[in-house]
Amino acid sequence: MHRRILISLFIFFILGNYSFSQEIKVFAQLDTVSMLIGDQVEMEMSFSGPINTRVKWPMIPDTVLGNILIIRRSLIDSTFSEDRKSLTLSQKLILTCFDSGFYTIPRIPFVYKLPPDTQQIMATSEIMMLMVHSVQVDTTKAIKPIKGPMKVPLSFNEIFPWILLGLGIVGISLLVVWYLRKRKKKEQVFVLKPRIIQRPWEKAFQELEKLRQKKLWQQGRIKEYHSELTEILRIYLEDHFLIPALESTTGEIMEAMIRHNEVPADSLNALKAILTLADLVKFAKAQPLPDEHEKSLELTIGFIRATMNKEVLP
Repeated sequence: MHRRILISLFIFFILGNYSFSQEIKVFAQLDTVSMLIGDQVEMEMSFSGPINTRVKWPMIPDTVLGNILIIRRSLIDSTFSEDRKSLTLSQKLILTCFDSGFYTIPRIPFVYKLPPDTQQIMATSEIMMLMVHSVQVDTTKAIKPIKGPMKVPLSFNEIFPWILLGLGIVGISLLVVWYLRKRKKKEQVFVLKPRIIQRPWEKAFQELEKLRQKKLWQQGRIKEYHSELTEILRIYLEDHFLIPALESTTGEIMEAMIRHNEVPADSLNALKAILTLADLVKFAKAQPLPDEHEKSLELTIGFIRATMNKEVLP
């Protein structure tokens, strides 16, 4: 009976240690075991265990064994297993050494707890070996002089600002020479182009031709057509006869034009017909026949031709 109990305890102890060793894994390794003085070597550390494991990450000093230096540390990275039951923590260190020799990096301790157990447990990595070689110098050969600084060809980005500066200097020089020659010949340096002032009827004929090319009434835009036509006519009346035609009604325009004795009666009748038809279209929504649209344009052209050479009296 006692023998069975002892065997059971032994098997439980062996299996427990085996499962425990399978749950926790620590790892530390160099990416190379040999390096030259001043080179860099990467050391990776990792800890794997159940997801609820509480790990005290090992704090390695910046100087290892007095000669090996840690020049860079990565952040501690964490990854989970597919079943989200285990966790792996890892960190990478960059080491360098400036003294040749054979170095033995000691075991790295990882202290952890497995809740609900509060007891601290330690697991250590394997010992790591590192051979640091010095540069081999052939003492049988003569010492060569130090090479001077190498000449690096200039890039386009370095030359481009100087090209712009040279072009700017050339441009300024040509401008100064041109100015001095003009000044010597007593010519104007800057000649202002005279502004061409159109006479009222020239401007009106130009705008009427633009209106004809738009073909507004052919597109059914009758109100817009007559509005633009009468606006061109009103501007002509303001510029040529000096009356406020843009702000006046048809009746007020006719009263002002009657006071100009030099305007013939048939021209006044044509003006009244143009303005009256436009008022009917704009305010009474009248729909003139197609020939009436063309007739209004022809009457406007005839009115301007008949009155453009008349003397305007204030």
